[in-house]
Amino acid sequence: MVRKNSTSKSKMRFWTTVSAMFVIYCGGPYGIEDVVAQSGPTLAIFGLLFMAVFWGIPGVLQNSELISAIPMEGGVYQWYKKSWGPYWGFQLGWLEWLTWMFDAALYPTLLTEYFIIFIWPEAPFILSWGLTLSVIWLTVFINIRGIKFVGPLFNILIWIQIVPVIVMIYYGIGLIDLNVYTSLHLPLGTDLTSAMVLALIFGVWNFSGYSGLASAADEIENTETNYPKALIITLILSVVIYVIPLMIGIAVDIRWDLWGEAQLNLVALALGGTAFAWWFNLAAQTSNFGLINGEMLLMSHLLKSISDDGHLPNYISRSHSNYCTPVGALVAQGLILSVMTMSMNFVDLLVVGTWISIPLYIIGFFMFISLRYTHPDLPRPFKVPGGLALPWITVIVPTFIALFIFIYTPNQYLLESVPLLLSGFVFHWFWNRFKSSKY
Repeated sequence: MVRKNSTSKSKMRFWTTVSAMFVIYCGGPYGIEDVVAQSGPTLAIFGLLFMAVFWGIPGVLQNSELISAIPMEGGVYQWYKKSWGPYWGFQLGWLEWLTWMFDAALYPTLLTEYFIIFIWPEAPFILSWGLTLSVIWLTVFINIRGIKFVGPLFNILIWIQIVPVIVMIYYGIGLIDLNVYTSLHLPLGTDLTSAMVLALIFGVWNFSGYSGLASAADEIENTETNYPKALIITLILSVVIYVIPLMIGIAVDIRWDLWGEAQLNLVALALGGTAFAWWFNLAAQTSNFGLINGEMLLMSHLLKSISDDGHLPNYISRSHSNYCTPVGALVAQGLILSVMTMSMNFVDLLVVGTWISIPLYIIGFFMFISLRYTHPDLPRPFKVPGGLALPWITVIVPTFIALFIFIYTPNQYLLESVPLLLSGFVFHWFWNRFKSSKY
């Protein structure tokens, strides 16, 4: 059952919502550097621009309409239930939560990478994983304290993340060399199709998830109007924050095949010396910390909503007695993230998480359009204009992109991805048999 909004509960106002969205959906250019090594500089930049237009804009429009029409805790899970019923609501809600878990697992891993690149590049795995665990469980603790504690944190983090990027743009924009982009510069041993797929995967990662904060709709003030406006601002900021620093880095460090997750740190070192590199490193750390905090917030509300409907063990529905936060879901997520970060590296987490999200995105696109037909009179304070023509365009174009990625993703990731894609059906069957035998 969906929990109703409480009038006494602290809520995020408009600019705090913008800050939260920036922290959760963007967070700065930290961690996107590996796309240059995987796809080459030209496809890296054009892939981001292409995906901002043909993936990001449709996502913003669709999710703005959905959140304005159905602003309930659980967000996309509630949209699935309303569109296709409880069973498929669970299956798609489960897959939504799973893809967010893979995304969330990236950020403590990235935070560790940015930290050890200066301190101890050859640090043993047990030390780096220990640092990763400390980030995960600090995040669990902060989120147990609730939005009253997390909201002001978003307002602080956005400035810590943006200011050094602005400084990098100011000092480095004159170095951008557009001649680089007249050739593809494909990485050695990589064919065009594979390079394109990986560039698109990074684009999906950077311009997706716009339904995420809807899971915590009851935490946002005037959700129906504030959410769409905040999304538009976030998308514009994201394009600037991703593309320009990456173009500066491509001009400053031309060893593109050697780029890794923390390469912009070394670009900052070349541009402004050690002090600026440490400042940039601090911004990267806060970006990754903010991303996992924000995603832990939205995932816990999504998981609790699924549990409230009886699809998961009761302890996941537990709320904290003082803070009214989903403590059961938060602790469960902390345990699962601890295991994930031990067994998978950054690229594995990114590619597997993106691959299993592709069917979900396609289903989500058609869920959006199906609600136009099944619930035409549903109040929509924000509505995608153009009758049914533009809504259909926002469905068809990203669907073709998603299918291209799904079909041509490198085969080595399928062994991990396919079982995860089917896990909701297996879990649902076992859980219902367990409940039947128990009662």
